[in-house]
Amino acid sequence: SGANEVLKNANIFTSLEEAVADRNVVCGTGMPFDMFRKRLERDYIEPRVFFEKMADEGRDDELRLALIFGSEQTGIEESDMEKCNVMLGIPTNPTFGSLNLASAVQLIAYDLRMAIGGHNSYGDIC
Repeated sequence: SGANEVLKNANIFTSLEEAVADRNVVCGTGMPFDMFRKRLERDYIEPRVFFEKMADEGRDDELRLALIFGSEQTGIEESDMEKCNVMLGIPTNPTFGSLNLASAVQLIAYDLRMAIGGHNSYGDIC
């Protein structure tokens, strides 16, 4: 799957500030409807809508994007939210808005891929 190559080339940082220092767009992720604690007042945008807007503006060539995911149990920390230019929220049922972290990563990665010109990997079959 190529995961070993990704891990071999991964950078390790000691802080979020260091990790996003050379990024020009920092996207936090989370659920707009937090059932467990009060969140900072933030506007959330659907990932595909945000990525398509970036592509339509022609910013995808200059984009140095960071995606920040919080822990599966508690989500992104408020102090980390403050470092984000935008908060992405996957539309879910508001009465149970939480997603498994791996599922959230997969959905956001798919939306990004489609927005920057991803294609149907099944060709003309579908």
